[in-house]
This record gives sequence, C-alpha cells and structure tokens, in this order.
Amino acid sequence: MIWAAFASEWTKLRRPTLFFSTFLGLAAAASLFVILLFSQARAAGGIVTLHQLAQPDGLVVGVVRAATLLGVVAFGIAAAQVASEYSLGTLRQLLVRQPRRAVLLAGKMLGVITFLLLALCFAAVVALLVAVAAAHGRGVPTSAWFTGTGFADLFRELGDLAIATIGYSVLGMALGQFVRSAVFAVIIGFAWLLAVENILMRIVPGTHYWLPGASILAVASGGAEGVNYGRGLLVGAVYVVVAIAAATAVFVRSDVTA
Repeated sequence: MIWAAFASEWTKLRRPTLFFSTFLGLAAAASLFVILLFSQARAAGGIVTLHQLAQPDGLVVGVVRAATLLGVVAFGIAAAQVASEYSLGTLRQLLVRQPRRAVLLAGKMLGVITFLLLALCFAAVVALLVAVAAAHGRGVPTSAWFTGTGFADLFRELGDLAIATIGYSVLGMALGQFVRSAVFAVIIGFAWLLAVENILMRIVPGTHYWLPGASILAVASGGAEGVNYGRGLLVGAVYVVVAIAAATAVFVRSDVTA
C-alpha cells in the first residue's frame, strides 16, 4: 500500500543528519533574509522602508523575498532523495518489498513533499520569532502584524509558498528520476532555476510566461512582475502533472533492478 511506501520513505528522511540539516538549514536561510531585510530597511527609499515593515503585511515582505532560495533548496533536496536511491543501489531492496512501482513512487513522493512542508512550517515559525526580535531592534512596531489582517496576509502567503514548495519538490523528484545521480540532479536544477531561466527571460521576451521556475515563483510570491498569480498557478500545475506522469512512466518501465 501507499502508506507502507510513505512510512518507508519517512524512515529514511528522519535520519538525524538529513532531518536536522534540512530543518535548520531552511530556518537559517529564512532567518537570514529577515535579518538582512530589517538591517537594510531605511526611513525612506531603498528596497523596503521601516514604514512598510510596520504594516500588517510587513512579515510577508520578508517571506516573498526568501521564496526563491527556499524553493531552490526544496528542489535540490527532493531531487537528491530520489536520485540517491539509484546511486546507492537501495532501490532494488525497496522493489523487493514493494514490487508495484507506481505505488512505491507515489509513497516516496508523498513522503518527500510532507517532509519539506514540515520543514517549511518550522522555518516560518523561526523566521517569525527572528522578525519580532529584529523589529524591536530597529524600533519597528509589530502590533499590526498580529491583527486579523496581518494574520490573513501571513497565512495566505504561507499557503502560496506551500503550494510552490510542492511544485518545486515534484519537479525536483522528476529530475532525480531522469538523471539518477544526486549530484548532477542538484547541479542541473540549480543551474536552470538560478541562471538559465534568467538568461532566457532576458534574451527571449515572453518566455517568462511559460518557464516552470518563473511560474512557480509567481505562485510563491502571490504574483510576480510579468506573471500574475493565476497564470503562474495554471502553468505550474501543468508542469507538475506532466512531471508526475513522465516520472511514473519512466520508473514503471525502466530497468532498475539490474
């Protein structure tokens, strides 16, 4: 059953080295963005002002700016988890226990996605505490953050970021399935998301409407320049569905037991 495959994946994911490095790494990355945001804020001008940070959606500003980094990290972790099964040779043992490959892959995907979503929630809580401390350090009032409007803005953004994390995770796992090397999967994914897409958007006008990274980033940011939220959600969903279908087809038909 899927539950058995899911539990098996979580047995691997909760290894202390992976568990703590992922949770603490994402929390550190989110907290770093918050600290930099408050340290660079000015009374007027600049990337963000102290007045903006005091608004009900002041916390969301930091979350949005951290979206790219958090998404890239989620992509890399997901890709490495799937690809490492091939490079370490553990997939053969898993298929002995669960020969139905589609079930095994579904359980692994659900395991990785829930793992990264929990890591995201932990990072959000830590970043919130850091933001409160940083705000007091800069003399920014935080009362507006903890109003109904403030909480609504925060939870809406966290929901968008959770959806984006699922998208990054699925694309990462699909790439890991195709490449079958944790190192190459991470390198290819990082290069595409951080460099190739930016180059394509600068060289070929209009490509930002159709690129996977730009579309998912638009979801994580609640809408981005050139790509609104609805379009990003639609295009990102198409990429996710295609990635799941392609990864399943390859996994079911390929020879992984030799």
